[in-house]
Amino acid sequence: MTWSKNTSGGPLSKLRAFTISLQNTPIQWQCYEGETLLASARRQGVALPSSCQNGTCRTCRLQTHSSELEYVIPWPGLSPEEKAHGLTLSCVATPKSEVWIDDARLEATCYANAFQIIQEDPLFLILNKPSGLLSVPGKGPDKSDCLSTRVQKMHPHALVVHRLDQATSGLMMMAIGPSSQRQLSGLFEKGQVHKTYMAKVKGQLPVSDVWQEIDAPIHADWSLRPRRVVDERGKSSLTRYRCIKANATSSLLEIEPMSGRTHQIRVHLSHIGHPIWGDALYADPDTLSLSSRLLLHAKTLRFMHPLSHEEVSATIKESEAFDLPENDGVHEVE
Repeated sequence: MTWSKNTSGGPLSKLRAFTISLQNTPIQWQCYEGETLLASARRQGVALPSSCQNGTCRTCRLQTHSSELEYVIPWPGLSPEEKAHGLTLSCVATPKSEVWIDDARLEATCYANAFQIIQEDPLFLILNKPSGLLSVPGKGPDKSDCLSTRVQKMHPHALVVHRLDQATSGLMMMAIGPSSQRQLSGLFEKGQVHKTYMAKVKGQLPVSDVWQEIDAPIHADWSLRPRRVVDERGKSSLTRYRCIKANATSSLLEIEPMSGRTHQIRVHLSHIGHPIWGDALYADPDTLSLSSRLLLHAKTLRFMHPLSHEEVSATIKESEAFDLPENDGVHEVE
């Protein structure tokens, strides 16, 4: 959330914001009072269709499911006939409440590599990183686009605290300024940031609310870059998991990494014979082919605020690609 100064010198006050949700996708973002949907989407890196951004709105099919809207300007591309049939152009509207947008007739690629700001604080940003987007710049001009540089275009003082693999989706935090970066990095180093992941893996595991452990050292074998291997020469690594849902061929796991090694969850799950769907580095060809993306998602972040010492908690649901069909002999934790 953005904070604004009170010119009288009084306390800081929050701007009111509404949640905007796109149906049939996991994307949500925040729109401030008086801000158009298009402006708010641009501010948070949500890639609405090009027709919303260049005025060719006869090709736009975004429709809101709320009457709690105000339209800033009449949009010339909307014909009287289209208006008569109830077509609304969400991009030029400002919300007065939470808004759902129907995107059923749009291609999912309209939103490829968009990110969302989940929580905003004077010390940090909690972000939703899409699968396929780098956390930080890589080597070479083709790897310059990443979450950190996109965020820094809107928040120039945002600094990286931790990373997610390029193929992993979900929650990632950035600090606002060097002082906050030091404080938050310290929380990660001391293991005081609780992280939970979800993964869809090959094979049936016993459904249980009891946590299991994978305690296996991970070694960086440079001859296999960027792969890691379980090897006694490596650093100690511990992963906790429990199976919350399973059928005859697949399992949905909740996972807590207790250490922070590169590719730790992916290496450990592959090591015990349950590679993650769509894992291009550690899955067998059949498991890789089951998904067009790695089905590993950083679902929750929880830690104590460095200044207020109150708990900060953020959760974002994994996509429908993680679901197991209910009619396929599914068992799950009750």
